Amino acid sequence: MFAKITQQDKMHKSLKELAGLALEALPHAALIADRTGAVLLRNAAGRDRLPPGDMLQEALPVEGDSPIRWAEELRAASETPAGVTHRNLALGGAGGRRLTVDVLIRPLPSSDGLALILVEDAAPRVSMERRVSASERLSAAGKLAGRVAHELNNPLDGALRYVGLAARSVEGPARDPLDKARQALERMARVLRELLGEATAPGGQRHPVARLVEEAVSVMGPRAHALGVSIICDLHEGGPTVPGDVFQVFCNVVKNALDAMPAGGTLTIRQRPGERECRVEFADTGGGLDPAMADEIFQPFYTTKPPGEGAGLGLAICREILARMGGTIAAAVRPEGGALVTVALPVEPGDRPANAGE
Repeated sequence: MFAKITQQDKMHKSLKELAGLALEALPHAALIADRTGAVLLRNAAGRDRLPPGDMLQEALPVEGDSPIRWAEELRAASETPAGVTHRNLALGGAGGRRLTVDVLIRPLPSSDGLALILVEDAAPRVSMERRVSASERLSAAGKLAGRVAHELNNPLDGALRYVGLAARSVEGPARDPLDKARQALERMARVLRELLGEATAPGGQRHPVARLVEEAVSVMGPRAHALGVSIICDLHEGGPTVPGDVFQVFCNVVKNALDAMPAGGTLTIRQRPGERECRVEFADTGGGLDPAMADEIFQPFYTTKPPGEGAGLGLAICREILARMGGTIAAAVRPEGGALVTVALPVEPGDRPANAGE
């Protein structure tokens, strides 16, 4: 009888060791807690990702206005084999990190109130859900845009004809506003043709980067003046050429910079030529942006503006336009305050300066 008990003890010890090894091998943070919420054990991922603490309230600090009482959650989990699950919780992680997690509480059978708490990183799933949702909304917006473009095409054509007739009957300085209006209408017509799938294939007419920047600044000039924003340009004439679509990118970036400075400020635009890419930097003196949101602002429908003042599509469209030509756009916080948006444009071999890279 004594030998039999000893054998059972050895088996239980082996099973505990095996369970401990399995817990350590889990890719998710895992904790073992008793019914009071005291943390009895945590695996390597739990030690690395979660803040230290002897109680679940310390190890799983939920951010926000609705804290979770983990001892109550443990009691609720003990009453059902399925346990308790919390999804998309914002937690304060180890080292001040912010985590988005799913927390699963499962009672351990025959353990006198012990529970296993799995903390799974939910950020990849949440990001995927957002992308799918944005894709669906963008698809619906694309269909609506096509209908709107079709309806606007005819009246826009009429407006162009009337402006052209008026311009031919006017001479001198009075003709300049009409020429600018015609140019703006022609740009609108090109955008509508793109929405209707009638745009020319990539590699069509190209324009110097500096000229497109100057045209964008000219278009946004009245708004900048009204806001009290000074625009300083440091450009290089005769530099690389890019597709005309980049004008739309520059307009969007300048507009966003102006929106960030409602009480006035300075927007500095610098062109930095390179051997393989030309960078155009837009540095404003506005309120800046959250570094954690530096990439989110380019996602479709992301906006910080009040409802009705922005659809959150401008920067997403900029990224799409640039991606088609092999370019990029990025945002960062300026150390001296404000935001820095950098547009990187690929340089065609024939446009590369002879002294680039020296």
